[in-house]
Amino acid sequence: MVKLKDINLFESLRFRNFKLYFYGQCISLIGTWMQQVAMGWLVYRLTGSIALLGTIVFAAQIPTFFITPFASAIIDKINKKHILIFTQSLSMFYGLVLTILIFSDFLTSSNVWLIILLNLFLGIVNAIDSPTRQAFYTSLVPKECLTNAVALNSAIINGSRLIGPSIGGVLISMVGEGGCFLINTISYIFVIIALIKISIENEEISKAAIKIFSDMKEGFCYMKEKTPIKILLIMTMCFSFLIFPVTSFFPAYAKDTLGGGSETLGIIMSFLGLGSLSGALLLASRKTVVGLDKIQIFGLIVASLVLIPYFFITSTILSLFLSMLLGFCLVSAIASTNTMIQALTQPNMKGRIMGYYTICFVGGSALGSLFLGWLSNYFLLSYIMLGCGVVSIVGILIYLPYKKHIVEQQREIYTERGIIPEIAVSLSKTEIDV
Repeated sequence: MVKLKDINLFESLRFRNFKLYFYGQCISLIGTWMQQVAMGWLVYRLTGSIALLGTIVFAAQIPTFFITPFASAIIDKINKKHILIFTQSLSMFYGLVLTILIFSDFLTSSNVWLIILLNLFLGIVNAIDSPTRQAFYTSLVPKECLTNAVALNSAIINGSRLIGPSIGGVLISMVGEGGCFLINTISYIFVIIALIKISIENEEISKAAIKIFSDMKEGFCYMKEKTPIKILLIMTMCFSFLIFPVTSFFPAYAKDTLGGGSETLGIIMSFLGLGSLSGALLLASRKTVVGLDKIQIFGLIVASLVLIPYFFITSTILSLFLSMLLGFCLVSAIASTNTMIQALTQPNMKGRIMGYYTICFVGGSALGSLFLGWLSNYFLLSYIMLGCGVVSIVGILIYLPYKKHIVEQQREIYTERGIIPEIAVSLSKTEIDV
């Protein structure tokens, strides 16, 4: 039994490089969540269109579907720090352009296509930035501190999800959407300075020739041969399509159903973040992959059940409770799935398989946001999300008879790889970007 006094939660912060990364990310991610809340509120305020809420999310995420496989195949052969400085600079440029467009009163309902175009640009940047960042920050600490570093990275992501939306919701009413975009633009300065100050000696960069298509094919064949990995990826794609787009439509729910303003949206997102942080901490506290399949199924079932009545609820207090429960279940499910995939994958294939995972998770959510947003032109949003919850439950019921067989195959692979119950479970950004 692990004693509380033996736990050093901030062990990785003893290392200068990780400390620089950690504090830079703290500032930047809070700004990012402020911007995300402001973006959804701006688009819905200008257009009143639920379909456009789905479209802007689709534009920001769909590049991952096409670009991440290529990025995952080459990031080990290029200086990661230089890539991140470049991508973060482009993200700052995106924020600056948005700020100028807002403060100049240029954006109207007639030219909202500019926001879609800018989000597409940001999606391309993020498709390169995300896999690079995942491979970069774990190199900032010794191997014995990797689990702690990954857990702290999870805390940054979910902590910013808790703080950023609530600050953004308040600031929208005080300084407008443009003020939120400006603050986020400034926040990138801190993370870029932190990256510049990070010094890595003897960074391991593969000198092997880049063979993108053959490397991608090898990863695909590996995934295809490993049935448990293949099933987990299919599940990730399906449930990302059906359940995870829910947050895209929170602006419409906060305004039309709850009758609230930007502050209400910020509070809802914060309670979702509180639940997400709780789910991440639960998974971070585990020491074994055994039993994660049960947490995964439990999370998916409860999240689906919450989704069925969610958009019909007119009580703010009840909606906040359900938002927290939804965040907890979504993170528990997707983090469990991610951890199982990592444990099942050989080290030399992990980059490519996690690239496929990112495609299924982010790409599925992007396609879901677009499709469900389009459906809102014909059906009420509450009935659309009810249908998603019901279909999710049906999908789980179809899978359950095969679950025992899949779990047995998983355990066989764990045995082959020498994984024991005491294995440390790690979490990453892609596990918890709900």
